[in-house]
Amino acid sequence: MVPVIEGKIAFARDQVVSSSQAGKNFGDMRRRARQAPVFVSDRNDGIDTVIIGFDEFERMAVELDSLRAQALYARAADRVAAADANPHHHGIPAGEVMGDEAFARLVELDTETVPDEELFA
Repeated sequence: MVPVIEGKIAFARDQVVSSSQAGKNFGDMRRRARQAPVFVSDRNDGIDTVIIGFDEFERMAVELDSLRAQALYARAADRVAAADANPHHHGIPAGEVMGDEAFARLVELDTETVPDEELFA
């Protein structure tokens, strides 16, 4: 994991390589990236690419997905709280939104035997 200090990524000088060095020694860059990210610099633009190992990438992707879900649930909870606090707000019945037939099927479901993937598909 790369440390973040005051909103900026912190890394050591030995983690930075030139784009030509990365191209010529890509096998070595891949090996190094399994231990710590390798930052590839371009003469004009500074660092423009980061090489990381798959395990680190996967960990970051899973964490990002989890954080996105948490943010979605937090926004939904905020909206529900705001609606509940508003005396003029009135909910819309599920049957009206879904239609009578779909709502009747939903009510008939035994949620204990239906996997979440099917229930919320």
